[in-house]
This record gives sequence, C-alpha cells and structure tokens, in this order.
Amino acid sequence: MLLVLMAVMVLAGIGVPSYRTLAADREEARFFEMLLHDIYFAQSETYRTQASAMVVFRESGGTYEVVQNFQALMPPRKLPETVRLKKTSNLNGVYFTANGSVTSAGTLRFETSRGEKALVVHLGKGRVVLSE
Repeated sequence: MLLVLMAVMVLAGIGVPSYRTLAADREEARFFEMLLHDIYFAQSETYRTQASAMVVFRESGGTYEVVQNFQALMPPRKLPETVRLKKTSNLNGVYFTANGSVTSAGTLRFETSRGEKALVVHLGKGRVVLSE
C-alpha cells in the first residue's frame, strides 16, 4: 500500500509542473493569436471608417488597447503574466493611417516563458509577422 502511495506521489510530482508549463504555453499562444486578430481588426476599421487607428501598449498596466480617434474600440486586454514587452522594442504600438497602411515599421519584442518572440511590422499595407 505504501509503495502504491509513493508511486502516485512521484507521478503527481512530475505531472503538476509539466501541466503548469503546458498551461502557460497555451495561454501565450492564445494571447499572440488574439493580438494578431486585434491588429487586423484595427486595420480593417481604418478601411471601414477611413480614419486612422492604432494598437497601443501600456507599460504601466501591462495592457494593450485598440484606439481610434482617441476612443477605445474595445476594452483593454491584459498581457499574460509570462509575457512582457521588452524595452529593446523600437515600437510601442502599431499605427494605421486612414487607408490601412502603417506609419512606421519596426519590431515589437516580447519576453515569454520560452524565450523571445518578435512581432515585425512591415511598411506598406501593414503586414505583421510573428516570429519566434
């Protein structure tokens, strides 16, 4: 009986930490997928309304929001605890003009539990690429 209990404890000791890493990985994947969708939403709003829009990161609250004409288009979204915007980023947001193109190209660098991820914003029609 004691041997069975010991085996269960060993398996639980191995399984719980690996579950936490898996949960953090999934939360990060969902965050970056949602971020890309929100960026595309901001760009589509510029096409629809013919007014500029932006996705802005707020360091103080660890959030980002989609803004158009100084009004939030949706509630701010919180970054997961395992993700933070690095100071080495040369952008603090993605800005779209009224015709859907970006005003400045650059890279948003994020520190995650698995290392660095970069969101590269290209000039022109605002193509955004996420790389690991």
